[in-house]
This record gives sequence, structure tokens and C-alpha cells, in this order.
Amino acid sequence: MRWSISQLKKFKNQSLNIDETVILPDLTDRKDILSIDEVRVTGQISVHPFRMDVNLNISTAVNMLDSRTSENIQFPLQIDSYEIFDETVEEDDDVDENVHPLDHTLDIEPVVRELIIVNIPQVYSESDEPPKNGKNWEVIDASEFNSEEDDKVDPRLEKLKALLNSDEEKEE
Repeated sequence: MRWSISQLKKFKNQSLNIDETVILPDLTDRKDILSIDEVRVTGQISVHPFRMDVNLNISTAVNMLDSRTSENIQFPLQIDSYEIFDETVEEDDDVDENVHPLDHTLDIEPVVRELIIVNIPQVYSESDEPPKNGKNWEVIDASEFNSEEDDKVDPRLEKLKALLNSDEEKEE
């Protein structure tokens, strides 16, 4: 997914179709991502005098762990993006995130990698409900919550409460 600018300039004011399948190993260091299947990249490159407009469609499947149960699940990923590679833009320029500097080659693999990483969600299998309890904790309803326990004062702080009460009496 790399072309030289001189190669692309031959297609001036035309479009070049993209249809490639690539394997992107070591895409992310997230522990919940087990693997990513082959990535199919399709789209078009529109060649202009000082820039290349790239319309991308990326499709793959991400094999990952369910965020609640740690079971293996496969999440299909479909991404559409419009990217601009411009010869007049420098690396340090503050421009739109979809505008990239263009040097001697047009390399869309880093953009494909970034789009996949940004679009990988945290996944929960649909059949699961969130856990209701765990070790030393439990989810309770608001009706089960007893607010009277909040009014109880820790015996170690009883003297401070008495001090607070005496200050309130002085102010009155």
C-alpha cells in the first residue's frame, strides 16, 4: 500500500482503484486483543497536482476478549474514511487530522493501522448481564440502601461531633 509520487503523477486528474489484503501483526499492545484477521482495504486514490485524495474502506475482524467474561469473541470491523495527502503540508502544521503530509511516497498503511486501532471498541457479549456481586462487593438497589447508616458517627469521632455542636450553639 505504498506508491511513489512520480508513479501516481501519471494518473493526473484520474482515479486509481485500491483493492488489497494485508496482514498487520503487532497492531496494538492491548491485552484484550488476541488477533486481527486479514485486513481488506478497498477504495480510490484521486490524483491532483499537489495532493492525493484517498477514499478508504477497511474491513476486518478483531478477535478479542469479552470485557466482562473474558470469553473469546469475534468483532467485525468496517471503517470508511476520507484522507488527504498534501505535498504543501508539513509534519508540524496544525491541520485537520485527516490531512497528512506527502513526501516522496504515498504510504497508506500507517493510516490504516491508526484507523483500526482507534475504532476497536470495548466489547461485551449480548447474552451477558453485568455481574451483580464479586469478592467483597455487591450491587444493591437504591431501595435497599439504608441512609440512616450515614448518620451514624464513628465512635472515635464522637468528641469532634460534640465540638461541632458546641460551636453551632455559640453562633446562635
